Amino acid sequence: MALDDTFRPPVAVAKAGQLALEVRREKPASRRGMTPVGLRRAAQLANREPVSVRTLRRMLGYLSRHLVDKEGSSWEEKGKGWQAWHGWGGDAGARWAASILRRNDSEWFDGWRRAPRNRKLLRAVGR
Repeated sequence: MALDDTFRPPVAVAKAGQLALEVRREKPASRRGMTPVGLRRAAQLANREPVSVRTLRRMLGYLSRHLVDKEGSSWEEKGKGWQAWHGWGGDAGARWAASILRRNDSEWFDGWRRAPRNRKLLRAVGR
């Protein structure tokens, strides 16, 4: 599998990206989450643009590092961490990226999932 092979995000992943952008737009500037990279990822997912293997790896990396954001004090009010989590595809994005990489990039995926933080993400999203 080549790193530039692409996969179209499923509807649930697109909805997460779109919801993140909508919520962010409604927030005052001081409560808007996402970096420029996160904004681009949210738009890419919301528009169901093809995503490369390299990007799927990045999605899992981001989501595993930021799983802790779901325990943050602003999660329930759709704060910055909530916006970013959903902008990167949220739970649906983690399940989708993991399923693609497990099937198509198994050597990388097997190494990635050995880290406790990554196993925790997979358990949290039901994979």
